[in-house]
Amino acid sequence: MAVTKGRAAVAAAGGLLMLVTGVGAAEAAPGAPAHSRFAQQAESAHLTSAQTTALQADVDRYLKKMGGTQVALNKIDLKGKGEILVALPGEAHPRDFASGNGMRAVADPCLGVAGVSGNFCAYQRDNFSGSIIKMRQCNTKYYVSTWGKGGSWVNDQTRNLESRRARMYNPNGTMIYKTPRAYSSDAHGDWNPVRYVIPCG
Repeated sequence: MAVTKGRAAVAAAGGLLMLVTGVGAAEAAPGAPAHSRFAQQAESAHLTSAQTTALQADVDRYLKKMGGTQVALNKIDLKGKGEILVALPGEAHPRDFASGNGMRAVADPCLGVAGVSGNFCAYQRDNFSGSIIKMRQCNTKYYVSTWGKGGSWVNDQTRNLESRRARMYNPNGTMIYKTPRAYSSDAHGDWNPVRYVIPCG
């Protein structure tokens, strides 16, 4: 069972903080409530309660802004339209908490083989680091307005199609930038003037 945005605060306040009392793997079986599974992911990765709380607070902010369903400690499913992978504060890349022990970085399809993933990936910080929003649905707004200065992106959508150029809009709804066609990228962008991105149209 996944945590929807309406239950995210409950998970943060009541479920994830079960970590401090110890939620063992036996208690976090696949059929267990999501908050128990997320607490077990945090425990396996040896996160402190402060790290877990800070990470969940970031996840809750994304859920409030963009909706979707929390499906792992740091992962939000945007109802088939993409996903958000949230990096721990102070870490360069989001971890893979859904498999293994949560000690390694999650695989990033936009930085893999060019032209394969079909995503437009927005990165919170320069050099393709920080939290990631993977965008897959054309004519859909993906909000990046909480990120501020810095950032980067990779357009790994279908190659050479004019319609696969991401468009960036300011708070007034005015388009301020259109990316080149795929495959293209910018390791040193600036999200500060951008409120939302539409990956393709």
